[in-house]
Amino acid sequence: MAQTDREVEVRWKPFLLRHGVPDEGVPKSGTPETRVPPRMKAAGAAVGVDFTGKCDRYPNTLSHHALLKYAAEVAPAKQNTLQEVLFRHYFTDGLYPAGANLALAATEAGLDGEAARAYAEDDANRSEVEREARANAAMGITGVPYFFINGEPAGSGAQPPEAFLRMFEAA
Repeated sequence: MAQTDREVEVRWKPFLLRHGVPDEGVPKSGTPETRVPPRMKAAGAAVGVDFTGKCDRYPNTLSHHALLKYAAEVAPAKQNTLQEVLFRHYFTDGLYPAGANLALAATEAGLDGEAARAYAEDDANRSEVEREARANAAMGITGVPYFFINGEPAGSGAQPPEAFLRMFEAA
């Protein structure tokens, strides 16, 4: 995005990688040292991400996605910052994305942490996010990341910067 003069806006939409995970998550096996394969650790390190394997549970991400929806509604420019904080909290710091950790992430992103947490934990908001995630899956989205440019599907999977530059120019 920094390499183009085009206006680019990032918006995060819900997608559930694991359906049916209880709110408390599912325990991971192994230790922090064995939970992250060397190839993933190296790929992360190459772009400044420290995958530590510290979080001992696979998460239920409904509240996490509801928190992102809250950010999109009250401060859209902070949604991407919030997602980056949530990624760091989970993948590096080992913080499970629920409860007080949601408020902590929202506060770090410049939002009202307690209001954001209340929104994220509200059953109606969680249900709406689940409906959105199911609608995204019904559109044929089967994995993340998945990209839309000008509202049109642009494909999935990690892409090099040059691919995005071509897509931005074409759009």
